[in-house]
Amino acid sequence: MATEELQRFRPTNGRAMGVLGILLCVALGAVFVTSASPATAVPATLACAFGALLVWAAMLRPTVAATSRELRMRTMFETVEIPLASIDTVLVRRYLLVRSGGRKYICPAISRSLRKTVRSEMKWTGGGGGNMLMPGVAADGGARSSVAQDAGDQRDVAYPDFVEQQIQQLARNDRSARGIEERSEEEYELGSQTVRHTAWPEVIGLVVLALAFVVSLVV
Repeated sequence: MATEELQRFRPTNGRAMGVLGILLCVALGAVFVTSASPATAVPATLACAFGALLVWAAMLRPTVAATSRELRMRTMFETVEIPLASIDTVLVRRYLLVRSGGRKYICPAISRSLRKTVRSEMKWTGGGGGNMLMPGVAADGGARSSVAQDAGDQRDVAYPDFVEQQIQQLARNDRSARGIEERSEEEYELGSQTVRHTAWPEVIGLVVLALAFVVSLVV
């Protein structure tokens, strides 16, 4: 039974280019339909339709949402439903990376710029000590989320940081509700309950358009 959706995270990657790509495919298809001969217009229009669907799947379909019990990550050709309590790692770099039950899941919907990714991976301590920390470890040596959530910290939190913190908090809440300890065997085993759904409409649509394009060339 589906649980009530709590939060849908705003995608930060590829939306403008995705819309632009689809509009370009539609415009090209319209040009071929109105100005080219049928022998050219049919395969060209099918190619434009294939390109538009591919752009949709790659750049507009990926999303991230959370319910009270699971994290839903939609990628190009599948949707993954991960029990929140099983999540032990959440990182946003060039894509969102979540680790559960010893497995890694990625989604391109949430990302940092390359510059901010490098800065996040190569953090330096203050005071001119020049000590470089391990990638992904905050300068205070502890949880970055606890610092960002401190009532005295008035600085704006970057959206990728907010996504990390929010998913981590939801995971802690779910572990508490289930009575599961962090980094425990129960948490690890819960990761085996992750469910993957193939995006059949997109897969079938691309296959049909590709076959139709090939047929239009040989007929």
